Order: sequence, then C-alpha cells, then structure tokens
Amino acid sequence: MQASDLVRMANQITDYFSVYPKPEAIDGISKHIHASWEPRMRNALKAHIDAGGEGLSPLFLEAMADYFKGPKTPAKAAAR
Repeated sequence: MQASDLVRMANQITDYFSVYPKPEAIDGISKHIHASWEPRMRNALKAHIDAGGEGLSPLFLEAMADYFKGPKTPAKAAAR
C-alpha cells in the first residue's frame, strides 16, 4: 500500500475522532489502528512515521507515539 493512501486513511480517522476530548481521541485513534489495520499496514505506517511522517496530522502522530510504545501493562507502569 502506498504511503499516500495510509496518510489519507489515517487523517480521515483523525478527523472523525478530533471532536472528542484529546485523551479520548488519542485512545480512539490507537484502538482503531490496532483493531482495523493489518500488521503490514501498521508496519508501513511506522516506517512512514520514522521517515518523518509527512502529511500526517499532529493529533495522529501524538496517538501513534503512544501506540508504538506498546501496551500499558502494570509491569511497564511500575518500571517508569
């Protein structure tokens, strides 16, 4: 899949969630990406973000920074 297609879809998801309070929007975006995008799409998205994330909305980038840190488990929370 082309990066431009991923950017377009990611920004559409962000537009949908942008009316929610910011913490809910970030959570909703992350959950949607996790539940609806296949691993190849998530990997291509991560590569695009790592290359600068051109075209992605700031809210989406913020959500993905949290998402790509991994799950929020008690063990990770205790380590912080």
